[in-house]
Amino acid sequence: MARPARLHFSDEDLDGQLVRTLSMAVVSAADLGEAMAAAARVDRPDRDRWHAAWASAAAGAEEAAAAATAAGDRVSARAAHLRASEYHRQSWYYLRSDLGDPRLREGHRRHVAEFAAAAALMDSPAERVAIPYEGTTLPGWLFAPDASGTPRPTVVLPCGYDSTAEYGWADVPPALERGYNALTFEGPGQGAALIEQGLVLRPDFEAVLTPVLDWLLTRPEVDPGAVVLVGRSFAGYLAPRAAAFEHRLAALVCDPAQPDMGARVPGGLAGLLAAPVARAQVRASARRREFFGARMAAHGLDDVGDYLRELRRYSMLDVADRISCPVVVVEAEGDFAGGGGRTLVDALTVPAELVRLTAAQGASGHCAGLGQQVWAGAVHPRLHRLLSAAPVPAGSGSR
Repeated sequence: MARPARLHFSDEDLDGQLVRTLSMAVVSAADLGEAMAAAARVDRPDRDRWHAAWASAAAGAEEAAAAATAAGDRVSARAAHLRASEYHRQSWYYLRSDLGDPRLREGHRRHVAEFAAAAALMDSPAERVAIPYEGTTLPGWLFAPDASGTPRPTVVLPCGYDSTAEYGWADVPPALERGYNALTFEGPGQGAALIEQGLVLRPDFEAVLTPVLDWLLTRPEVDPGAVVLVGRSFAGYLAPRAAAFEHRLAALVCDPAQPDMGARVPGGLAGLLAAPVARAQVRASARRREFFGARMAAHGLDDVGDYLRELRRYSMLDVADRISCPVVVVEAEGDFAGGGGRTLVDALTVPAELVRLTAAQGASGHCAGLGQQVWAGAVHPRLHRLLSAAPVPAGSGSR
């Protein structure tokens, strides 16, 4: 699979993270010049330099927000708060192996606070919500095109491995512009649910999605027959897993589908050597130490061997035939997490479409990279057709 061309960094991972932030310009949550200036301050792949560069960019955006507020410029203030939120998120990306790192905790706090400041200035409803879950609550945001309370189709957006409910804003404006509500939320192992509450990832994501839908369907602005689950990045596993047990969904979108995370762990002799090799990499390389450490932290683990064994639990192919709604699977050329789309589609018994996006379209890399308008233009017309044909679910529960 061809990798996307480098944009700025020779280091593939750093370049991919820069692309993530640049893609947020589509939803006014990044400025191309600001972001490239922050990248220019990272003169080598060092997590401390990365943090300092993006924290500085966030501080600059916060100053711009304050100046715009003082001048009575609500539009500029909102955009600056959105940019500050995204830059703060990016600042702690390479600090996630230590959830106690004060830079991570402060950066996360400011990421959330800056988004809340932007939400207060939005032209349509943006409500911070707490969703009941196993004796606690899960953080999220519920957005609507207007305050009429009219029942509408609703896009449900769980987080990925390293995203937050606030970062879920990336997919919200395209939904609002098409007349949908949007719910972004954090499950165990994600965002504040991990950093503040200590909840860790679980493979049975249906145990998370069902209480989320129980709560969502009490909202008068939500059409219960038109709820769409959209799983991007690691949620390309979480969403289809939950959809196999939760039958109040009108459609499912996966980008990319990751129905068997365990398939990425080698078997046989290579499997026996995987943990020792990974431990050696962790000892020898700060980058590999952070790579595995961040993922282990999300799972509540501290040993690479345990992490590799845990990944084998993240497979839903044996229950894929229980999914009861139509499915759209997106695979972008060069997506490092791609390759599982055909496997999932072949395991389904419902109508499913595999949509391929390409570098020629400008939509290569993880979750289509910089091609977010191309992605929305491919996915939303298909959702419109599916929802136009969707019957109201006969029951209100899951199985």
